[in-house]
Amino acid sequence: GYVPSGGWKAGIRDFVIELFKICFLTEVDAGFKPQLSSERKVFISRWRDSRSHAQAFEWHSAQCAAILQIEDKLQALDYRKLITVDEFEAIDRKILSELVREVMARTVSAQDVEPWVRQRRRGHWFERYQDVYLAIEHGAQFIQQLELTQLEMESLADGVHKYTQTWFRLDQHYRKFIHHARESGQASLLLGLNHLVENLYTNNFLSRLNERWQQFVDACQRWEAPPVVSQHEFFSRYVQPYLERKSKVCVLISDAFRYEVGEELQSLIRREDRFDADLVPALASLPSYTQLGMASLLPHQTLQLTEHGSGEALVDGSSATGSSNRARILAKAVAASTVVLAKDVLSMGKEESRALVRDHDVVYVYHNLIDKTGDTRDTEERVFAAAEETLAELLRLIKKLANANASNLLVTADHGFIYQNHPIQDSDFVST
Repeated sequence: GYVPSGGWKAGIRDFVIELFKICFLTEVDAGFKPQLSSERKVFISRWRDSRSHAQAFEWHSAQCAAILQIEDKLQALDYRKLITVDEFEAIDRKILSELVREVMARTVSAQDVEPWVRQRRRGHWFERYQDVYLAIEHGAQFIQQLELTQLEMESLADGVHKYTQTWFRLDQHYRKFIHHARESGQASLLLGLNHLVENLYTNNFLSRLNERWQQFVDACQRWEAPPVVSQHEFFSRYVQPYLERKSKVCVLISDAFRYEVGEELQSLIRREDRFDADLVPALASLPSYTQLGMASLLPHQTLQLTEHGSGEALVDGSSATGSSNRARILAKAVAASTVVLAKDVLSMGKEESRALVRDHDVVYVYHNLIDKTGDTRDTEERVFAAAEETLAELLRLIKKLANANASNLLVTADHGFIYQNHPIQDSDFVST
């Protein structure tokens, strides 16, 4: 019985203490000879896994942990022996504190950490600590991959190729580490690892890559990296072929949706039944900001920037600022086309979304969460949380459009972003 306010019912106390004690010692002490039947493990695992009795399990576990002085016993144990043990919450705290220390000391590899986290995922307390586990896992993967990475390139094209094949993982692991560390609420536990990852990311990855990249940017005569497609070719290379085959296509444009977040979206899409996705890099227009990026994705003969320095982009002489202007530009090339906002698509009913696809050959859907968050001083530290929300929203959009009979979907971005989880000094910027 569960008696949270007045302790145990008579006769139950000793049994429960003995049950927790024997199950724990059986798993951590090879020389211990249990006196309870083998059903004890089945009983306690069913109790632990029962949703309706979870609160009772946790209360009894906490009482027994105090009586049996589990915190003291854990100090003498190797955390590796505890990976499959799950009777007490203190076990997770022990494993996490040891993992942080070992990852920082480079005494465990990412290949060690990954299966341990997978094993703990099955445990009773994982949900409470999942962000700490995932932060440590991504931190370990970041540190290890950076040690194995040579940030050398022979040309712009070579740099793009290497980034899209392997280097993007460093940005991805950094993003996931910072996001989960912040979500965990365990700042003191992760303080040392956070400093280590931040310093490595800034000094050994971002600065070094930027120095090498800048050399080729300074030397290049044309902003191109063949065979990678340039962004201004997007419509002719990816949209036009569908129209020539008399097929409909929906284009989802997510503001500041950088390549490595796109790679994660690809993996999320592939986990869904009846969906597949291909990932292809594109070279963003320079300067890489919203107005020019959005203009570059529209059908056009010429692209220009206005001369008065406002940053406004012109497509064939017409302003490409705002949804209504972009809709007019798109309609000149494709009469049966429209422009909509992602939030409006998500709020559509079934008939309205089906009509959207049925009545148009090309639909441009604009989504803006990452850039809106990152461009504002008081919210820029939430940019990684915005990336997670963007992944969830784009997956919902893709499913909604697919359910509305859209079978061809292109997801792209106007530009990407660079983010460090600390204030940027003036010295960190190159001269214009």
